[in-house]
Amino acid sequence: MTRFDPCMIVKRILVKRRSSIAYDEAFHEGVNVVRGDNSSGKSTILNFIFFGLGGDLDKDDWSEHALKCDYVWIEVEFNGRPAVLRREIDVNSQSPMEIFGGRFEDAEKAPIEEWVKYPYARSKNKESFSQAIFRLLEMPDVAVEGTSSITIHQILRLLYADQLSPIESLFRFEGYDPENLREAVGNLLCGAFDTEIYELQQLRKVREKEFSDASAELRSIFRVVGGDESLGLEWVQQKKKSLISEREELLKEIASAEEEFYAKQSSEKITISAQKSVFKQVQGLQEQLQNTREAIGAVEFEIADSDDFIMTLHRRLEALKDADLASSLVETVHFATCPSCYAAILEQDDSVAACHLCKTPLDAERAQDRIVGLINDLSIQIKQSERLQEVRRERLKKLEAKYSTTEGEWKLKAKELQELRVLPTSKVREKIRELHRKLGYIDKSIEDTDEQLKLANRIGDLSARKASLDEELKDLEARIDALKRSQTSRIRTARNAIEKKTIEMLKGDLKRQDSFEDPQRVDFSFAKNTITVDDHTYFSASSRVVLKTSFLVGFLAAALEDEKFRHPRFLMIDITEDKGMEQERSHNFQHQVVRISTETEVEHQIILATAMPSPELEDDVFVGKFSTRDSGTLNFL
Repeated sequence: MTRFDPCMIVKRILVKRRSSIAYDEAFHEGVNVVRGDNSSGKSTILNFIFFGLGGDLDKDDWSEHALKCDYVWIEVEFNGRPAVLRREIDVNSQSPMEIFGGRFEDAEKAPIEEWVKYPYARSKNKESFSQAIFRLLEMPDVAVEGTSSITIHQILRLLYADQLSPIESLFRFEGYDPENLREAVGNLLCGAFDTEIYELQQLRKVREKEFSDASAELRSIFRVVGGDESLGLEWVQQKKKSLISEREELLKEIASAEEEFYAKQSSEKITISAQKSVFKQVQGLQEQLQNTREAIGAVEFEIADSDDFIMTLHRRLEALKDADLASSLVETVHFATCPSCYAAILEQDDSVAACHLCKTPLDAERAQDRIVGLINDLSIQIKQSERLQEVRRERLKKLEAKYSTTEGEWKLKAKELQELRVLPTSKVREKIRELHRKLGYIDKSIEDTDEQLKLANRIGDLSARKASLDEELKDLEARIDALKRSQTSRIRTARNAIEKKTIEMLKGDLKRQDSFEDPQRVDFSFAKNTITVDDHTYFSASSRVVLKTSFLVGFLAAALEDEKFRHPRFLMIDITEDKGMEQERSHNFQHQVVRISTETEVEHQIILATAMPSPELEDDVFVGKFSTRDSGTLNFL
């Protein structure tokens, strides 16, 4: 079959209760029917699937029997790549997820090191399981203005018609449900969210942070140098000029005092103890400078080496994806001659899956199974390496600041030592010593103003940077707006396709609702979470069920004909008999779903829960037994 990506197919579900298995069934592509009496546990199974794939359930959504279980395991194929998802059943919700790259049989035997644990919510140091699943589905990690990023939970809300949500709503019910978030989810699944927009939005975030950092640094500089952007530099220059003038006057005063001392031919013994003390300080500062310089060099080397490593990881990740694509397109290579000695290769039995040259058995499926794990491993390595680079750059920044401060102290002490060697001192020259102390204070003040001058000069650079960033942000905004406007055509195309398929479903319904017999227009709004038929909003309860399910199936059917949709080609429906739905109407709906599924050549999956399975359905659509209240879906024996 043909596959349009993204594509998500559930292959197996296992629910564990301590060491026993409460549920274990294999699912397949196409239509899957979970059947059983009312209150026999059908909804519990679909809730397990929703939760296992990354959905968030409130405590009221869990059945009493479900809460007796501990873990749910789900084997899923993401764009043809197998993975096993494992989540602990937690009434408090938002539990983490463990992901294993490969088939269920391998996951059961795999050591804990081969599983990767992801939290529910992202953080600076860790990505969430939604980010990991989006990567496997090759869907963009979309951020929505005013809210957090879209999660797999938000996607699943539009792929699961559950019994507890209002039947007039398109999305599964949720307390906190912003309109712009619903709109973004709907547009994303319609294929209207351009990847370039996401990339530009991410770049805009980076530039906004740089703009904010530049503004914060400017404020810090103003606090140090005083004044504002126009006066800071002039103020520091004037301050330095005043200090230099004061220093010159003080040197003249010192020279006059020294001349007076020698003129009196003082008999006090001259000492170089002050020179020795300052010399030791200069030596210590020189040693600190050398050590700091070596540390800076070491960190710079680590940063450069890690940059190369990260680039290598990115290239390996791209190569892995390219190899995955090539392996799906190119079959086993056969050689007519040996590439080493050029001798003709004898014919061999092609029925044996082995290398044409070395006869090593081939296991293409096993190699495919490991791709998910390799992609996740590489992505985690990249994330961790980039985080370490941030730490290294912060360490380098601190070392450079330390070096600058130590260098300033060293220059000051070196200058003091030079002056002490020129002008020897005596223990009795208290006046001269006091003058030298003042000289040292002024020198330190001049040194401080030099640092302030550097900061003041930085104001110009930062101001220019802010202006440049401001222009770039305006340009990014314009480009994002232009791309969003260009998406209007895509949104219109997708909505027209969904409307057409929904109308087909409504026309195929039994003659129970006048508005459904020959509808001309179906209007729906992801933001408002509503749907109307020819401007009609009032329908019988059972017809509302038909309308909602027809829309969801129509959405899927449209995605099966247009690969530009980002719909995962996956759907769960648990309301086929809600609100007084009659058996004949339910059977008709089931037949429509099966017809749509069998007429397409595109991979997909529909999971239906029903208490009234049509006797005309083929046996291969059913999953598991027909459950009853006495023999429910979950086995606790």
